[in-house]
Amino acid sequence: MHWFERIAQRRIDEAEARGELRGLAGEGRPLDRARLREKSDDVMHRIMADTGFLPEEFRLRKEVEAKRAVLEQIEDEAERDALRRHIALLELRANIATDARRSAARSG
Repeated sequence: MHWFERIAQRRIDEAEARGELRGLAGEGRPLDRARLREKSDDVMHRIMADTGFLPEEFRLRKEVEAKRAVLEQIEDEAERDALRRHIALLELRANIATDARRSAARSG
């Protein structure tokens, strides 16, 4: 057994002895084999989604979609232009956030 696995197993055993592993979701059921094959990024995204966390780039893209829907309803051309500029800024920020995440994933 690798040293990291020994440390992890020791901590699991200690938590179990303190009763911290009782009453967890899925207790007593077999493990989902599909989840055992998940990559770390998939696990991270699932955990974030389960807890309601939305990364900045996705939040910005949702906001862009909402603003585009409003844009179609605005008749005043000056207002439309201002909203188009705001949408362009949001898209730029979303692209920067996407690039930063991808860069961090490559270097990490």
